[in-house]
Amino acid sequence: MMKPVKAARVLALVLALGVPSHAVLKPGDKLIPFSLKNVDGKDYTVTLEEGRLTLIVAETSGGETRAAKSFPDAVLVDFWATWCVPCRKAMPHMQKLNETYKAADGQAEGGLVLLGVALDDAGGKVVKPFYQKLKITYPMLADPPSDSAPAGLAATAKDIKKRYGVQEIPVVYVFDSSGTITHAHVGFKDEHVAELDAAVRALVGGAAR
Repeated sequence: MMKPVKAARVLALVLALGVPSHAVLKPGDKLIPFSLKNVDGKDYTVTLEEGRLTLIVAETSGGETRAAKSFPDAVLVDFWATWCVPCRKAMPHMQKLNETYKAADGQAEGGLVLLGVALDDAGGKVVKPFYQKLKITYPMLADPPSDSAPAGLAATAKDIKKRYGVQEIPVVYVFDSSGTITHAHVGFKDEHVAELDAAVRALVGGAAR
């Protein structure tokens, strides 16, 4: 039997070579709400409120929790891991998408929210130094939230991985403002760049911000 670490490396190589595979969730499927902690300590919850895609960012300090709510035009979720070669290859483009389409500071309506979901077993302990070294600026979710998540929300990377059917990485899903998937792909190939750009641009108004 192949050892887990070796199997993971083989799988990453297969994806890097562009062997066809498909995301389990498909365009037309709906958001599965989740809540995870970013490497900066803030909790990010992505859910639906009255049928509208909603992001809640909460920070606890001195025993007090403050939360900010926004309603993006689109949410892009990128499932990855630090050992995954094609995942790392995709990151510069993810960073570019974030810089181009994210909402302005303080803007509660519109724009793209790009979220990395790290699937490393060690969570933030491994992910945070990796994240800082690459100078990525979009949120990188790796650990359970500070407070108990509401019933029904996925609240660990393992649970989110299971609910979203992630078996191979990277897996990318793009959700529109109603929480419906409009784009999904597995792996990272050159054609994914143009497809992903088009999917995001179609939801965020077609103009760079």
